[in-house]
Amino acid sequence: MKTYYLPLKLKSGLLSDLQSDTIYGHFCWRLLEQSGESILTEFINLYREGKPVFSLSDGLLLVDDNILFPKPFFHYNKPYFADETKKDKILKFVGNKDEKEEQFLSYGSLTAYLGNTKRAAQKNYNGKLMEESLRVNVQIDRDSLTSSDGKLFSYNPKYAAENVRFAVLINIFDEDSFSLFECAEVLKDVFETGFGKKKSSGYGQFEPGDLEEYKIDEPENTNAFVVLGNYLTAPEDAVTPIGYKINTKYGRLGEQLSLSDNPFKNPIAFLTAGSCFQTTKPEKEFFGRVTGEGQISPSFPEVTQFGIPFSLKFRYEG
Repeated sequence: MKTYYLPLKLKSGLLSDLQSDTIYGHFCWRLLEQSGESILTEFINLYREGKPVFSLSDGLLLVDDNILFPKPFFHYNKPYFADETKKDKILKFVGNKDEKEEQFLSYGSLTAYLGNTKRAAQKNYNGKLMEESLRVNVQIDRDSLTSSDGKLFSYNPKYAAENVRFAVLINIFDEDSFSLFECAEVLKDVFETGFGKKKSSGYGQFEPGDLEEYKIDEPENTNAFVVLGNYLTAPEDAVTPIGYKINTKYGRLGEQLSLSDNPFKNPIAFLTAGSCFQTTKPEKEFFGRVTGEGQISPSFPEVTQFGIPFSLKFRYEG
């Protein structure tokens, strides 16, 4: 298995979060468009058979060429001892509070968390790295092609600071299939074409770079993992939750299926990036599953949701 990241420069406002399952969905639409239905079916079947080609993270922030990671949903509080001075206890309290308030972790801090070791002295970013802007539009009456009275709607595109890009981490499990399906080029095309809401109006436009190899040091004798994308548990993962958050998505079908009579997906509950789990099968290369036929859309049983995110293993001693 090899790990890479895809750097992405945001060229316009962004209206949809770069969540791993949504990136997979865009990937499948582009693969269908470029290679046809039989190739897409072959790709999805590999995942359903437990032989995924690759896994994806959410879009992570890339600040001054340093990837920032979501903080795992567990916290190693420094213990207090009876013989400590009042000053030492206050310093520990302040340190624990500061660590809890961190929004993102540098690579050094992340690996310290994964190994349950002393925190590395690297900068962690707590401030706003993305800015929101308010946009107000008026709904157009399609019969008269004029503005409708009282039909205003607003949305809030996000814009990145000058030194901020995005990065999607990719674990490649099957290099031959990754090359055969031309996955690198399809992924780049996803972001060049446009991502998420209102991409036809110019939002979600990225300038992707080339895949770059990325090394993450995972500790030995692991018994747990943290996910960096949206995760659907599989029975064979053999997990016990440590800390997690749930995101229930009420999605719509994409592309031409969005114009169908019933474009709505069934609700689906994901465990989000930063969620942590103990496992009795730490030797597994990946965790998660994709949905089965008919589980997502009552009208289009072939629609699939991907819940195999990029994950990192660690040693949990809680």
